[in-house]
Amino acid sequence: MKRMILSALLISMFLCLCACGQQAATEHTPTPAPVAPVVTSTLPGADISAAPAPAEETPAAPEYDEEKFNAALDCKGKDVSVLYEAIGEPADSSYASSCLGKGDDGELYYDGFTVATYREGENETVREVYINEG
Repeated sequence: MKRMILSALLISMFLCLCACGQQAATEHTPTPAPVAPVVTSTLPGADISAAPAPAEETPAAPEYDEEKFNAALDCKGKDVSVLYEAIGEPADSSYASSCLGKGDDGELYYDGFTVATYREGENETVREVYINEG
């Protein structure tokens, strides 16, 4: 008796799997997922007009030495040695091949701002100065 029940279960599972395989073989056009409705509710007697508006977070302005930043701005178009004399060496720097010429684009990182340069051979020129984001 147990063998018959087990055999019947195995046969029914086999038929189910075969039926699923045939369905997958036919062309199937996916239907778009239904859009979930927007549900809002308020408790009886609740005054929703008195609810405070959510506070918008204002990103903190980056801190930088304005005097050094302005001195760096004055160095735009000049050799990087002028920049180093005016505000000193950067905390860090990075260089990558330039798409504008044969040289390298550089970024000199100072506290709160970055100086973009272009270096070709022995010459390196200050191109741009910008404040770092938050």
